Amino acid sequence: MGADAGSRLRGKCAIVTGAGQGIGASIARRLADDGATVIAVDRSRISLGETVAAIRKDGGDIAAGLADISDEAQVAALVADATERHGTIDILVNNAAVFDEPGSFLTPSLQQMQITLQVNLAGTILLSQQVAAVMAAGAGGSIVHISSIDALGAPGPYHAYPATKAGLLSLARTMSFELAPRGIRVNCVSPGWVNTEMIHKTFPPAQVEYMLNNFERVPLGRLVEPEEIAAAVAFLASDDASAITGANLVVDGGLSSSQYVSGTLPATE
Repeated sequence: MGADAGSRLRGKCAIVTGAGQGIGASIARRLADDGATVIAVDRSRISLGETVAAIRKDGGDIAAGLADISDEAQVAALVADATERHGTIDILVNNAAVFDEPGSFLTPSLQQMQITLQVNLAGTILLSQQVAAVMAAGAGGSIVHISSIDALGAPGPYHAYPATKAGLLSLARTMSFELAPRGIRVNCVSPGWVNTEMIHKTFPPAQVEYMLNNFERVPLGRLVEPEEIAAAVAFLASDDASAITGANLVVDGGLSSSQYVSGTLPATE
């Protein structure tokens, strides 16, 4: 039986990247609600401050870690400070990510694609290496990469972003194989379409309303809520998932499992 809510991560120190808003902010809140001491990391001082203030107001043990995970010096300083303050790092959630600009694969913006690769994949590897070294020197820990169902199929005119998310699936498997003897579990969570600020900024209100309440392409008929992604991460980070490593937990309302097309075909006379 799992631990009671609010206590199963008590005594654990967790780093959550991309925690300024959206999925990352929800993950930081959930881990804090489950008793962890959370270091919320983001490049934006303003959004990070808002996340930290809101969680502290509700009694969560959380601190801000302003850093760009693609910068080796900033990552080293972040990990050193966390280790000095808390003695160890028990949980790492690699959520920080950026999108490349949409466009034709034949006319790419190489600079933008390199930024996406550097943050989403290289930055995740860099931070994971340094945190895993701390975990290996202690009692082990849990690392969760936030991948995406975009790793499994084309999300439209984006190229570097889905490639990085697919890379995280492979990275989790190779890390899990090597780090299991050190007591470190490594898994992925792959969200589908999630009700975040990005959705509301990208789509007109009528389409957002449709996706929230009557999203026919998704078996559950709606967008996934950020808190549902956070719940999956909290499970994998906890001892309730003690035998799970190298896995990918898809949280998409059934979207990627559905190959049903007959219901979308036009009616015939």
